[in-house]
Amino acid sequence: MPNDLCPCGSGEPYEACCGRYIDGKALPPTAEALMRSRYTAYVRKNLTYLIDTDMQEVDVEATRAWMEEATFHKLEVLKTYRGKALDKKGRVEFKAWFTQDGKERVHHELSDFEKYKGRWYYSGGLAAE
Repeated sequence: MPNDLCPCGSGEPYEACCGRYIDGKALPPTAEALMRSRYTAYVRKNLTYLIDTDMQEVDVEATRAWMEEATFHKLEVLKTYRGKALDKKGRVEFKAWFTQDGKERVHHELSDFEKYKGRWYYSGGLAAE
């Protein structure tokens, strides 16, 4: 639905926010924009976008299973380190709340991003305490 709010928590409509990146109409200009759009891809179960924006080989079956088993509720960006439009690398710390197997959980991560040929990619992450 075009006027639905984006799941990333920006308060913007999906189409004006992460939807334009996921639908291939624009490239995320920052590491944080890519991270938010990847979260939204998990919410909307868009495995193709996750594969296309990952610099590493994706474990497709594990990623699909997590997307199908989890219901994502909320994203909170805690801090962004570099990752602006003119940077080549960036890091975003975030928490994502989800329900899986009937239990509320929080995924807290420090995600790394790299820009390659003018496009941001997820390049890895570390679980945070």
